Amino acid sequence: MFAKAKGIVIAACVLLCTLSLMGGRSNVPPRPRASVGQPFGSAVGAVLVEAFVVDVNLPALAKLEVSPIGQEPHAVSVADILKCLDTGQARVIGGGKAASQPDARTTTQATRTTYIKCEKGTPPEASYTPYQLGRRFSVGVSPASDTAVSVQFSYTHTRVTQNVQTANVPPDTESWEWSSAAVLELGKPQIVAASQDGEEAVFLLLTAHIPGE
Repeated sequence: MFAKAKGIVIAACVLLCTLSLMGGRSNVPPRPRASVGQPFGSAVGAVLVEAFVVDVNLPALAKLEVSPIGQEPHAVSVADILKCLDTGQARVIGGGKAASQPDARTTTQATRTTYIKCEKGTPPEASYTPYQLGRRFSVGVSPASDTAVSVQFSYTHTRVTQNVQTANVPPDTESWEWSSAAVLELGKPQIVAASQDGEEAVFLLLTAHIPGE
């Protein structure tokens, strides 16, 4: 009896070794999991990246002892911009958001068309010239660490700078275009680009997080 049981055990071991060599495996599917440094892969979902364009009054930053040339330790920070927003010395003038899977690219766009009336001739004949305004935000993400993502982005923003438009006079517009890459800690906003003119500065802030977390 003991010899028979021993033979059955040996046969079972031989069968398992054979399956292993042939690539046999259990019918139970493996549990999806993210690899080290990639906690937000396809098994988890997309990464949501948000952009904020903030117009800040430079004298207000000066009162916060921010260096006008970005010299440490008084370079402008997100906390400085938030203080200016709280005191009415800054305002959000644009933005966008896009969810992207790792190693993919997503684009969101919003446009507005303004028509300026133009009259020529006698008697005058009216015509209208269109001007495209709006913003375009494009972003791609890839893993950087367990708590950060590498973001490739481009952001374009165009706006009218005058409130009253006159016939036959095209509107004054201004635009910004930023394109670069940055590493963002999940859930922490970061300044990634800026433009300065006169007594105002325009900053582009990005923040990334996993929706639902």
